[in-house]
Amino acid sequence: MSYYYQGNLAMELEKQSRSVTKTTKRTIRIKPTIPTGEKLLYLLFISLTVIGLGMVGVRYSQISQMNYEIQSTKKENRLLAEKNATLKLQIEQLSNRDRIQKEAERQGMVYNADAVHTVGQGKVKASSIQQQQPKQP
Repeated sequence: MSYYYQGNLAMELEKQSRSVTKTTKRTIRIKPTIPTGEKLLYLLFISLTVIGLGMVGVRYSQISQMNYEIQSTKKENRLLAEKNATLKLQIEQLSNRDRIQKEAERQGMVYNADAVHTVGQGKVKASSIQQQQPKQP
C-alpha cells in the first residue's frame, strides 16, 4: 500500500507538516571540572615531589664527590706510607756504624777511641751520679 500513498498529495502534506511541527530538545551536559583549590593542591604536591627528588639528587652527588675524595686520600696515604718505609730503611742503612767507619777511612780519617763521645749517655751518667750522692748540709 505504500505505493498508493505516494501518489496522494494529502499524505505528502501531512508528512511535511509533521516534520515542521516536530521539534527536538537537546540537553547539554556540562562535565564537572576539578575545583581550583584541588588543582592548586595537586600542583603543590607535584612541585614538592620534584623539589624533594632534586634535593636527593644533589645530596647523592655530594656523597659521590666525598667518596671520591676519600678514595684519593687513602691512595695518597698509602703512597706516603710506602715512601716513609723506604726512607726509614735508607736511614737505617746509612746510619750503620760499620758503614760510617768505612766511609770515614775511605776519606782519609783515622779512628781515635779517646776522641769518641757518645751523645745521650753522658747526660744519663751525670744525672745518675747526682742522684746517688747524698746532700750534705
